[in-house]
Amino acid sequence: MVLEIKKIFHLLLSVAFSSTGFIAAVTITVLAAREVTSNPYLIGFPNAVGVGGAVIGTQMFDKMSQRYSKNKALSNTFLIGSVGGLIQVYSLFIDSFILLLFGAFVLGIGQSAALQTRYVASFVASESFKATALSLAVWFSVFGSVFGPRLVGEYSEIFNKWFGSDLIVGYFIATFGMFLAGMSVLLFSQKESTLNKKLIPENKVKLSQLDGTAKLLTRILVLNHFVMVLIMSATPLHVQDIGETIKLVGAIISYHTLGMFLLSPILGKLVDKYGSNLFAIIGSLILILSCTVSLFNTNVLFLKIGLYLLGLGWNFTYIAISSAISDYSISNSINLNIKSDSLVFVGSAIAHISLGFTYLNIGYTGLIYFGLAVGAYLIFNIKKFVNLNNF
Repeated sequence: MVLEIKKIFHLLLSVAFSSTGFIAAVTITVLAAREVTSNPYLIGFPNAVGVGGAVIGTQMFDKMSQRYSKNKALSNTFLIGSVGGLIQVYSLFIDSFILLLFGAFVLGIGQSAALQTRYVASFVASESFKATALSLAVWFSVFGSVFGPRLVGEYSEIFNKWFGSDLIVGYFIATFGMFLAGMSVLLFSQKESTLNKKLIPENKVKLSQLDGTAKLLTRILVLNHFVMVLIMSATPLHVQDIGETIKLVGAIISYHTLGMFLLSPILGKLVDKYGSNLFAIIGSLILILSCTVSLFNTNVLFLKIGLYLLGLGWNFTYIAISSAISDYSISNSINLNIKSDSLVFVGSAIAHISLGFTYLNIGYTGLIYFGLAVGAYLIFNIKKFVNLNNF
């Protein structure tokens, strides 16, 4: 096991740094948008544009992986993302919504590398360690869950005194987080690793060419991520609207992201042993439970529990389905991992774009009811394929 971890140590380190930066940015972005634009329907647009950057970043990563290596693709993509953080810092200095959008797009490119890292870790690991390696890469985002929102809350007042905005701290953290992630891949990768070699391109497929299992896996991954993003993004607005502070926003997002990542290594081992189907169903059941708890959304304790469970349910389904997609991609020598992540980003973009409209018109409670419906739909789809883990 030590040898396997040594193979992916530089990847784990990059996830720790990049997640700290990205989650810090996510914590404050809708509030930053509310600060620099007077149109409430546009508050979700920076995150949506960031997801668009992640779509482009995924394609850039794919091309650089084939032309150079997976390690170079990761490091370059992270470093590009750090530039986005700087642009967002400047956007708050001059109150520019356009620059906030552009910075979010570039930062999103860096985030695409953080998500692809889980597949890269699975790629280099031995057969019996693949789901565990993938889950470890996800688990290292715990560092971001703890440090990202907490650093925002801890230093927001200081940055408010220095720069006139308590939100700007999130983008400073994002800049340094992405930069350190890129440097980690460059400096700490093993020279003899296959990740440093030019790789044979995978077979590329169109959506219409995917079989039933591939389409099902992609659909579950997209919907699971979509509903999590929609409720998570609305939470800072809801917390602010019930009269609470940005410190509470940071605390709740920290609980949520801990739920997303904390149990990942355990889940990886269980998925390696028992397969994906069971844990995808459990994840959807936890999603339903989280939405039920979150219906009591004026109570801070219930909000913390609900958001933690939202992250936990997402984690179960995400690890299970990502592992299935990784195995499917490797065994069929196709780029389903690229295709599915691109569609996840498209779903996230739709969630962010619609946030202003949905939050203003159906409210936080309405979004929770939508989450309940999606959870039930996911269970129905998973059960349609009894052999989900036997493609």
